[in-house]
Amino acid sequence: MGLAIDPLFFMEITERVNSLISGYLQEKGIDLVDIIYRPEAPGMVLRLLVDTPGGVTLDRCEELNNHLGELLEKEDVIEEHYVIEVSSPGLDRPIKTDRDYERSMGKALGVTTYEPVDGAKTYEGALVGMDKENIVLEAGGVSTVIPKRLVAAAKLIVKF
Repeated sequence: MGLAIDPLFFMEITERVNSLISGYLQEKGIDLVDIIYRPEAPGMVLRLLVDTPGGVTLDRCEELNNHLGELLEKEDVIEEHYVIEVSSPGLDRPIKTDRDYERSMGKALGVTTYEPVDGAKTYEGALVGMDKENIVLEAGGVSTVIPKRLVAAAKLIVKF
């Protein structure tokens, strides 16, 4: 199996999948959180993380999986053998898009930055604000403005 390892190859596949499925997702009220296409044992995996305001059911994941499988077969997008996985991003989901941040307003986030902001690279706090360029976390009465371009990873903090 002469599999391309070029990151652009994987990005092209995910972009094609996104363009093929975006109309269907919008029609069904489903938010695409992430698309991942990568090698995993025993072959390639195309993973879609999706969400809706009321959560994602197993039936909805199965319906999307079947629809996507038919589309990919018809459009002949992926040449090698692959498996499709559709699931919810989980409680500690990654925060990547403005929509993700909007949905997380008022909730506790953990954020790691590429370079220090106010002397640190890791933050925990309630998301209390955002605009096009920044997010604002508040912890212990102190607000920290973090430029989005510096965010390496952000996710909800789930406490039980």
